[in-house]
Amino acid sequence: MLRYRTPLVMLAASLFVGSTAFAQSNNPDFRLNNRTGITIQEVYVSSSRNENWGRDRLGDHVLPSGQSLNIVLPAGQCTNDIRVVFESGASQEKRNVNTCGITDFNFTR
Repeated sequence: MLRYRTPLVMLAASLFVGSTAFAQSNNPDFRLNNRTGITIQEVYVSSSRNENWGRDRLGDHVLPSGQSLNIVLPAGQCTNDIRVVFESGASQEKRNVNTCGITDFNFTR
């Protein structure tokens, strides 16, 4: 009887771990780190399927170099485009970023 119970216990454990991993991989939230050496004035993050950037996530604030901003997105919205606008007015974009697979995104120049 023990011979059959061990594989069942292992299967149940792997299903539990697998569901935990899925829950974590379904979370698109991340921390955007400014590693550019320049202050960021605006940050936009939107689904790659959306043509509109949406609102500036900094609002009236700025993101100095070396600082971070927590980005919260709807669960399951894993493929996103990220756009930043620097104090000079220049902008930089990263497209099709799988934010469910990361915890930090370093913006560099």
